[in-house]
Amino acid sequence: MKKSIIKYTLELIILVTGISLSFWISEWDNNRNMNSRQQHYLNGLKNDLEKQIILFDDYEKFTKNTIENAELILNIYESIGSLSKIDSLNTLLTGLMYSSKFPEINTTFNELESTAQFYLIKDDELISTIIKYYQNSRNVKDRVNSNIDIVYYKEIFPVIKSSIVINPKDYGYEGSKINLINHLRKHQINRLDSEKEFELINAISLSIVVANTNGNYTYNIKDEAEILLRKINIKLNEK
Repeated sequence: MKKSIIKYTLELIILVTGISLSFWISEWDNNRNMNSRQQHYLNGLKNDLEKQIILFDDYEKFTKNTIENAELILNIYESIGSLSKIDSLNTLLTGLMYSSKFPEINTTFNELESTAQFYLIKDDELISTIIKYYQNSRNVKDRVNSNIDIVYYKEIFPVIKSSIVINPKDYGYEGSKINLINHLRKHQINRLDSEKEFELINAISLSIVVANTNGNYTYNIKDEAEILLRKINIKLNEK
């Protein structure tokens, strides 16, 4: 009888130990897998932010160049009193023909959002910061792109385009056989009447407003991106 009890007891202990060990191994493997997936997403967010911050820097340079170019035209105009008398007006206005929309990189966040896997990141404060940044980023993108679509393309671009000769060389084309500027300048730039000149001055001034507004939006969101990147790097470096 004693032997039977000992036997059954040992078998029960072995069974319970086996089940417990199986659960422990399964939980350990699950945790390891979740940690690996957390690292995957954090590294993805890190790479996206690093690329986006570089694009923010490029956007900042573009904005500054746009403002400086427009201010130069207005300063020369103020000193001589006429846009038509500015020899380099065609080239200067060509620089205002470019626009740039919000630099958005959110591949990893979109994946996290669409699969609802934010739970993989074991830091509630970090999750909150990530979600807040990308929500703010979307809002800034809408504002910047709206300014480009509604103000720049409808109010600024048509006026500038109608006031210049499209010289291929100003856009990087080096074909030596094309030299329109000397033949068409008299018909286009040197004959700006007062109404056209007023319209062009307003378009140039408005380009400063749009560039400055969009620049401020992106400068602020860039600060948020850098803060988030630092937090992600800290999380990735945790032992």
